[in-house]
Amino acid sequence: MDRFLRHFKQPFTSVWISLGFVIGCISTVFYYQTHEFTVITIAILIASAYFKPFLNVLLGFILAICCIVVHFYLFYSYTLPNVENNYAYPASILVDEVISAKQPQYIKATLLKLNGDTIHKFKAPKAMLSVDSDQRIKQGDTFEATISLKKFRTIKNSDVFDNNVHAFKQRILFKGKVLNKQLLVTNATSPSITFKYRAFLKRTYQETALNWLYYALLSGDKSLMSYDNKQTMQSLGLSHLLAISGLHIGLIFSCFYLLSKYTAYILKVNVLQSINLTIAYSFIGWLAAFIYVYLSDFLLSATRAFIMLSCLLALYFIAKQPLRWRVILYALVTVLLINPFNVLNPGLYFSFIAVVIIYLVIKHLPKTKYNWLSAFMALCIIQLALFIGLLPITLIYFSGVSIAGLVINLIAIPLLSVVIMPLLLLFTIVSVVADITPVILLFDNVLLTLFESMNAIPWHYRWLDVAKPRSLYLVAFYLCILVAWYSPFKRLTIIPLCIALVDYMFVPKPLWKFHVFDVGHGLMTLLEKDNQALVYDFGPSYFNRFSRTYSVLIPYLKIHNLAVRDAIISHQDNDHAGGATHFIKAGFGDSFKRFHPHGITTRCISLDYNFNGLFISSFSSDKYDNENDNSCVLLIKSPQLTMLLTGDISKARELSLIKTHLLQADVILSPHHGSDTSSSVEFINHVNPHTVIHSTAFQGQWQFPSENVVSRYKAINAKQYVTALNGQITVSIYQDSFKVTTARKHESYWFIED
Repeated sequence: MDRFLRHFKQPFTSVWISLGFVIGCISTVFYYQTHEFTVITIAILIASAYFKPFLNVLLGFILAICCIVVHFYLFYSYTLPNVENNYAYPASILVDEVISAKQPQYIKATLLKLNGDTIHKFKAPKAMLSVDSDQRIKQGDTFEATISLKKFRTIKNSDVFDNNVHAFKQRILFKGKVLNKQLLVTNATSPSITFKYRAFLKRTYQETALNWLYYALLSGDKSLMSYDNKQTMQSLGLSHLLAISGLHIGLIFSCFYLLSKYTAYILKVNVLQSINLTIAYSFIGWLAAFIYVYLSDFLLSATRAFIMLSCLLALYFIAKQPLRWRVILYALVTVLLINPFNVLNPGLYFSFIAVVIIYLVIKHLPKTKYNWLSAFMALCIIQLALFIGLLPITLIYFSGVSIAGLVINLIAIPLLSVVIMPLLLLFTIVSVVADITPVILLFDNVLLTLFESMNAIPWHYRWLDVAKPRSLYLVAFYLCILVAWYSPFKRLTIIPLCIALVDYMFVPKPLWKFHVFDVGHGLMTLLEKDNQALVYDFGPSYFNRFSRTYSVLIPYLKIHNLAVRDAIISHQDNDHAGGATHFIKAGFGDSFKRFHPHGITTRCISLDYNFNGLFISSFSSDKYDNENDNSCVLLIKSPQLTMLLTGDISKARELSLIKTHLLQADVILSPHHGSDTSSSVEFINHVNPHTVIHSTAFQGQWQFPSENVVSRYKAINAKQYVTALNGQITVSIYQDSFKVTTARKHESYWFIED
């Protein structure tokens, strides 16, 4: 046993292996099959040849690759018995979650049996299924059915939330439809302990105004939170309090550690001196923390914090070296051993960087006599260090930062630690045996008053929007800190600073950009120049409740801090105008006034105007008896490039346009998504585009773009891009050239089949 644990006492070998493992996980998940992965691998091999410690780094690197391969093929890779998308599979299905209870129901399910083959529960893939049946199904039910399945694949856009990665992290490998109208449903015999616990919490706090807050703190489930609640907590810098993390796990451990210790003291428990009661108290605290994590349904953030607590306790009692930085490293390795694809979760970086910052600050705090003033000063220093240290990664993921949070957390964290969380635990435990609703309501009223006071802070004091910085600047920032803190050669910090400076000053930046978003069957585009934007079409809306405007366009505008100057609707078909009403509700109504002065349901007006140096001409029409041919056509000219946006016009409108206007363009949006009713030979020859973009749905009903249209553009050697295949398409215009980039090529991963 001593030989097995010797690296805990002589840590260098295990530390080098752990570092190699972490580097291997990040490199393989993000960069496998790229030049970056090749460079990293060669660098480690060369270092291993000259420096003996790097042999252990190489070993850890290889172990990481093996770990990722094993995890991928065990848990994330499953081949359907038949590759035909319309093939019907007999299946046994376990309902994990009901996403939408409205008909047809939409569920997340585990496939326990497929095509006659029983699948082990740990390997069983998950699928998103549409269920069109009169029978109501609920979480925990199982049923036999015939289903159609295909690989999970959804739209792909740059910078915004990626549903493909989100589904992969949840092991959702397929999507499909239940074909049976009548289902043989086996209801869950008994709800799980977690389900009962959460139902109990809802009943206990249902009459309170902040029930969503208490429910999130005690269960980790944010389903009771509205969108406004989430935005408010983010703007106040308090979102981290709602994710079960090290703070919550530490509080649970501390509460039950102290409770057991003082219980033993009051009861005057006598034990042999050889028995270490600290181990017993720690075990009780650890067990309470485990139960808390179990009741949270092993949320990733909760599990991560629990692993760190376990590593800390193990290292403390085995090696007698508490609060050493090795705890952080070993906890990180343990998290990645359990699932190396955890590196895809932003919370991993926030939590571990935060712990490192807290460790470094505590280590270097001056040793003074403890009093309330010194504790408050230490908290201020820690909060400031966290704000600065997490600022780059916060800007990357949230495109902004909470200014008020810097001060509010000085109150909120001690309040949560000393008052709110202990009282919530007490209320919950007591409510099992007695009704204490009046006490809970009194507590709620006090907390609601405090919350409303914080909510009264003006928005511009709460949140600062900042355009998303380049990842290179993030890496340079943390490299500078690491070199300045650990390296004896402090001057080496100049290297990452110079790299970032050269990139900022000398790497060419586009003069303007044009984006065609991937919205399925529909069209949504964005022109951006000098931090201002023009929107042309808004994609479809679904059931008048959801649109790509909410999920793609508005997040993109916020991420890049773009001000919308103008907006245009080509015509009133849902696939082009569906998201316009949501755009207005989000506060962008004034942007329609230039092209739609009489309202968004009217056709655009014809005009010429200057958009920050770009000359834009709009061509309106009302002489056709269909919406498509009356589409608003836009011609964008600059000294570098000309672009033509065509809406859904057909050959008749095309011929009319080329008779009255000169429409030669370098880039064109194919009329009517590449339908054979458009893109006539005469029109193509007149425009003579270098690049053609088709905005279509993947394997859509109309199979756009038409093969005939593709052939006609191919005849003039035009380069063609399809959003269904390429994802979001961005045209970046430089002084002497332009470049086309696609989201699926530049922002996809080797483990997600596009």
